[in-house]
Amino acid sequence: MKKNKIKYSNIIIRFILTLLITFACSGQELEHYNDRESNQKNPGFELIISGIVIENPEADHSDPSTEIHFTYWVSHYWAFGVGYSFVFEDKGRIGHEVTTLVSHKPWPILTLNAGPSFALPNSEQDLEVAAYFEGELNIKIGKKGFHTGPVIGTLIGEEFRYFGGIHMGYEF
Repeated sequence: MKKNKIKYSNIIIRFILTLLITFACSGQELEHYNDRESNQKNPGFELIISGIVIENPEADHSDPSTEIHFTYWVSHYWAFGVGYSFVFEDKGRIGHEVTTLVSHKPWPILTLNAGPSFALPNSEQDLEVAAYFEGELNIKIGKKGFHTGPVIGTLIGEEFRYFGGIHMGYEF
């Protein structure tokens, strides 16, 4: 019982630190929210690469992962796309997950992604379907379309998993 309390207190501390970093970095972007569309180029494609760690509290283990998103922004607020993840599992196995995405940008600094996620079958598991929810903090780097920031999210399916990490993106 004591081990579970320590484990969940670590989860809460990580979550609070992520929120603090997110809100500390958000001030610069929110000042310019009202004139966002007049200062931005036309919507278009975006490519994001993330390094994340997926935590599975039920199985008491975590797996590093590389995630790639390719989206098309139809407006300054909405995008559609796909995601592909390489999950580096134990015993040298690599899992593959494909996600279809709907993205929403309520503020220039925050992107919310949601959609179904499909863990592709392999010798260890069958096809698994999960609901995918993610939030990205977008801190701009220069004026060319590069951005970076923390990523947090969850996968809700047969197992509950949550993840966090950092992303690098480019809008072109």
